[in-house]
Amino acid sequence: MARSPRHFLPGMVVEVTLRVIHGRFLLRPSDDLNEIVLGILGRAQEACGIRLHAFIFMSNHYHLILTVPDTEALARFECYLNGNLAKEAGRLHGWKEKVWSRRYTAIPILDDVAMVQRLEYLLSHGCKEGLVARPQDWPGASSLQAMLTGEPIRGYWFNRTAEWYARRRGTSVDKYAFATEHEVELSPLPCWERLAEDEYRRRIQAMVREIEAKTHASNRDAGVLPLGALHVLAEDPHRHPDDPARSPAPRCHTSLASLRREYLAAYYAFIDVYVEASALFRSGKLDTEFPADCFPPSAPYKGIAGLPTDRAPP
Repeated sequence: MARSPRHFLPGMVVEVTLRVIHGRFLLRPSDDLNEIVLGILGRAQEACGIRLHAFIFMSNHYHLILTVPDTEALARFECYLNGNLAKEAGRLHGWKEKVWSRRYTAIPILDDVAMVQRLEYLLSHGCKEGLVARPQDWPGASSLQAMLTGEPIRGYWFNRTAEWYARRRGTSVDKYAFATEHEVELSPLPCWERLAEDEYRRRIQAMVREIEAKTHASNRDAGVLPLGALHVLAEDPHRHPDDPARSPAPRCHTSLASLRREYLAAYYAFIDVYVEASALFRSGKLDTEFPADCFPPSAPYKGIAGLPTDRAPP
């Protein structure tokens, strides 16, 4: 089993991360890319029924916090988002190779304290890297403004196939001629969903002020100034860091050691059952029953009837 199977219980809150290959800045913010990102995100959310709580798209990776209806819905959502975003980013920057470095990482968030901590981590992006002084200054697609004010988040889905056929007919195509507007719907974190709207906004504002204060203190102690949004916008999208930061992803996020032990015990028990079922399935027992809410492996190869299977290739 080359990769660990994904297994998420319905209603589980997860943090999703995906990085661009080599750490290249192919997601560098711009007006064009921002509206494309939001359009794809809104369309994917509508199609897959994902509850989205927060998101931020940096120049070479993105983070989402969302609630998973089931493992399949998350897979369909990520497939749609990542496939379409890769095409659009490549198209915008003339990049013809693969865009993502590997498959997305989805880490369960198991308790309320960890949920708030992960939200603060997500909102601190741009500040903690020394790029901007305040979270609001990040020029890329982000849920922050809507979380602070309640403003709707809208973007555009561009039907590139319709554009292509129109150009083949010799028709002059306006930028938005085959575009549809989509709204990204945000939901409060499950631990805050019972809060009144004013109280929810107050907590987000307090979190943002704390991030800003920490950023100011860190920059002051280091004797540096943030590079600024204009620097971010001027980055070459084909450039990449010489040594991009990498760290192993944890199995889960939690503030309680007991919850971590409980989750890991349940996950590894699932893995044991999955591996046993997978071995039976690959041996030809195609009626093998797998654990609920997972993807079975592909069926074993079936040769052509009457053709010797031990024949050497020409």
